[in-house]
Amino acid sequence: MYLGRFLILGKTEEGNPFVTYRVSSRSFPNRVSKEMDENTIAIIPKDLEEIFKNTYITYNCVKIVNDEKNDMDTIVATNGSQTDIIADKIKLGLPIRDALSLSMIGMDYEKDDYNTPRISVVLNKEEAYMAYVAKDDIRIKKVDLEEGNAYYLSVYEACKITSHQKIAVDLKTAEEISKNIMEHEYFENPVTCATVMITENGIEKSLL
Repeated sequence: MYLGRFLILGKTEEGNPFVTYRVSSRSFPNRVSKEMDENTIAIIPKDLEEIFKNTYITYNCVKIVNDEKNDMDTIVATNGSQTDIIADKIKLGLPIRDALSLSMIGMDYEKDDYNTPRISVVLNKEEAYMAYVAKDDIRIKKVDLEEGNAYYLSVYEACKITSHQKIAVDLKTAEEISKNIMEHEYFENPVTCATVMITENGIEKSLL
């Protein structure tokens, strides 16, 4: 199945919530995930000149918002530049649902040749949300995560939030999850991915 860019939101059997963002691409396969700082992961082309060929191929795919007052990290993961907008609104103190609603409606779907949807996930140790905005649809939903399972949301073929888009997760570390998602037989044309997990010891990351 060719999903294009997609997000996987789940919880390990040990109860650790995580999100994985994977790029699958036919047109721009030469991209990598790069940790820009301790709170930011970006998708960038190997050849920087490709930035000028398509405005949608370079962006921060993950932002970690630190709430020192409540001792809680909130992870924002998306397929585009809405990552920064959502994270900024959460930093300002907006509830997750409001931050997602304002950002997704304001930015709308991508105005490329395919009217590509924007997809987003926000999670912390207490709650998780999935959202998308397409040309003819928009949805934001709070998701109850189950230990040992994950849900996926993509720009192609699976741009909906449903319990039918579920895979089992019998893995423990962010590295194991990233490797599994990159090599998963069900998802075609892997390019790069990043996993961020919330554990009792803090944030765990893996970039492939």
